Formats: sequence, structure tokens, C-alpha cells
Amino acid sequence: MAKSLGKADIGAHTATKLQGTHTEGNAALNAVLDSITEALKQGSSVTLTGFGTFEVREIKARKVHAVRGAQAGQMVSVPAHKRAAFRAGTELARAVTEK
Repeated sequence: MAKSLGKADIGAHTATKLQGTHTEGNAALNAVLDSITEALKQGSSVTLTGFGTFEVREIKARKVHAVRGAQAGQMVSVPAHKRAAFRAGTELARAVTEK
């Protein structure tokens, strides 16, 4: 199984790519993530050509069968809500599937 990278790992890798300090790498990463977050909060989608698209999806209200802890046969209401979503771009999808 592949290693899971955290935010600090990506910040360090960014610093290396930019030939800067870890602080500068983390600042650059945080600036990008903050920009994406703000755009999604405002209802915009963010497209990074070749990498992918971040967007907010509207999820409709629905009723589902109860899961653990609820009485048998009871339906649970799931209210309408928004969810952040990511759709991989062509270049990212191709890079992941290549060996």
C-alpha cells in the first residue's frame, strides 16, 4: 500500500520544488488551499486544467432505511445539504493509471 502524504509532507515537497524554506512551502500551500476554499464558499467551482475540478454539489433531501441504533423499519430523513466534490482531470487520471 502506498504511503499517505499529509499537509506537512506536501508543504515540504513544495518548498523543495521552489528551492525555499519549509515555512515558504507551507505558506504557498496554505495560500492555494485558502483560495480554493474561498471560491467554493462563494459557490464558484475551481478548475486546475489537467489536474481537476473542485465544486460544491447540492444533495437533495431523502429518506433512507435506518442503520445501526435505530428501530427496525424506521426511516431516517437526510436533509438537503451541500458537499465539496473533486473530479480528476485528464492528465491526473492518466498519471494515476500509468505504471
